[in-house]
Amino acid sequence: MKTANIFALLISLLLPGVAHYAEAEEEDKLKFSGFTRVVLGYLDDKNAEYVGYDNSISFDQQSLLGLQADYSFNDQLSLTGQVIGHTGEQRSSGLEWLYLTYTPSKALRIKLGKQRIPFFNYSDSLDVGFAYPWLTLPQQFYDTAFFSTFEGVLANYEYVFDNWVMNFEGYWGRYDDKIYLASGEIDTQVTGLYGFNTSAAYNNWTFRAAYNEGNANLTLPGAAQFVEVLNQFGFSQSAETLNPDGLIRFYQLSANYENLNYFVRSEVAKMVGESGPVPDIDSFYISAGYNFYPYTLYISYGERDVYYDHPANVIPYGISPDLDVLAATYESVLAGFPDDKSQGTKIGFRWDWRFNLALKGEVTYVHADKVSNDFALKDLGNFDGSAVLYQLGIEWVF
Repeated sequence: MKTANIFALLISLLLPGVAHYAEAEEEDKLKFSGFTRVVLGYLDDKNAEYVGYDNSISFDQQSLLGLQADYSFNDQLSLTGQVIGHTGEQRSSGLEWLYLTYTPSKALRIKLGKQRIPFFNYSDSLDVGFAYPWLTLPQQFYDTAFFSTFEGVLANYEYVFDNWVMNFEGYWGRYDDKIYLASGEIDTQVTGLYGFNTSAAYNNWTFRAAYNEGNANLTLPGAAQFVEVLNQFGFSQSAETLNPDGLIRFYQLSANYENLNYFVRSEVAKMVGESGPVPDIDSFYISAGYNFYPYTLYISYGERDVYYDHPANVIPYGISPDLDVLAATYESVLAGFPDDKSQGTKIGFRWDWRFNLALKGEVTYVHADKVSNDFALKDLGNFDGSAVLYQLGIEWVF
């Protein structure tokens, strides 16, 4: 669906809600809200793309519009729905959230339905740029998880003790949708998806730790057919290397400090894929900022290291023409999973022009030791590994 059509559809959905807003507010049961961001970007290198931006000015990569409706049946039970229209091709537009929330006490909250996976500190607010200081979240870190929602149940419990605020969260469910890579869309199912995290806040400090795992099934018809051929020839070990199905584990740690004047935020994560086509990924970022309301200045540095298993080819050459073709094809497939290592340094500002509207500017210097073309940075040919992305944005919540 074209961008203009997406926004027209969302606006048409919003207008009836606005017309009935007074009546809903009177009953205090139905509430509408929304958020939007318009982001302009330009990459200074014609030989590369970075998060979809190239050597031309573009509004089409990270601009979006989100609409949310919350209906309270009573003090304990509510329903939340959210739709988002994305201009970028790496995210699909449509229903993002649809879940019931049951709150039996002030400390315990249970959600059932389609919702965000709590991989990161900012998982719930990935698309709400007004909620964080950066114009874009640290890309080398937040591009690590290939999917962000699940269908299932999540429970959250909060415990307060002296100056400590402890939060415990766990979830279980599944994912059945597409993941978007530079090489294209891949139908993906993740079953047995579960995780838990805990956070602790003390004075100006906040700490968090998380663990997640699930059994991933990637629909790669070409790979599946070749795996079958390898098994027919008796090379089961080589076939297992290319099997796209397997367990994925995800670990996260973070430490943040913030007061009225400045902040330091950091996260580190590790993803481990058991199947050959799914890489292991190490990533982290650290960011510091200074607040002098209504302005914020910040600097951020992030790294990502993506690496695959690179087993030796055990299929012999010189025995027969069929084996020669099989061996060459196997090596060619393995070459399609190159390692990727990149760093990103960004400097930016935020101006809270209104209580619900912020203007942002950001300059990101990205450098890649290796480029796989399946992540944020893409080599279009003759790329020297370094580029600068310039961005301006407007963030609005309503």
